[in-house]
Amino acid sequence: MARAVLRRSPAVVLLGAMLLAFGPPLAGQDARARFSRHLGAVYAARTLSVIEAGVRDGLPRGLLIDKAMEGVAKGMSPEVVLAAVDTFAAELRDAASVIGPSAAPIALEKAADALRRGVRRELLMRLGRERADFPLLVVSLEELLDAGVERDLAEDLLRYAVAEEFDSDAVLRLPASVKLLIRECGDGQPESCWSQASIRECARVMPTRPCPTRTLAEAARSAAARLLLARSPPLRGLRISGGSH
Repeated sequence: MARAVLRRSPAVVLLGAMLLAFGPPLAGQDARARFSRHLGAVYAARTLSVIEAGVRDGLPRGLLIDKAMEGVAKGMSPEVVLAAVDTFAAELRDAASVIGPSAAPIALEKAADALRRGVRRELLMRLGRERADFPLLVVSLEELLDAGVERDLAEDLLRYAVAEEFDSDAVLRLPASVKLLIRECGDGQPESCWSQASIRECARVMPTRPCPTRTLAEAARSAAARLLLARSPPLRGLRISGGSH
């Protein structure tokens, strides 16, 4: 009986057609059946409504369907799938307001990722509207943050690289440069190690342009300190005896 209801539901039929038309290569009969079983008629209709509202606002249909597919593939409840798609649509709308509504889907998705991580809107606005390789720049920024670099320093590195017209490859090598400096100098080496190593690394990465040696050194040093702190065992609480009352 439940299966018959799902087959007759226009929302499920339409969502299945959308999956075939816009979803990933595996979004065929099995994917439609999984959606029908997992979401049910009510939540399929609600999810479809959120997707269509996003499309009317200029959001890429494929990204929204992918988010729904991701939730189903992970076995999330229909309520959680709906909430995830709704939240993602709001994040994409916010990203579009920063980098422009005509941005490519991958650029829009990376802008949403960056905003979620607290990257400054003015930086994303500038990069998203001026650089065709915007998604790659965000990838480099995310890798710097993942390496432990403080957000302000990571953004400074990216600003410098863009101002000095680093190409995409050079920008993408910045996180690796930070990690190299950490390996070389982050184990009790003297202060001079950071500046000397950053000069050598800058000469290797971008030999024909000025390089942010000082910022690179600061970024690597701060990341090393944060990683060391994260690995340190927690301090035991001091036990204070106050006597009996």
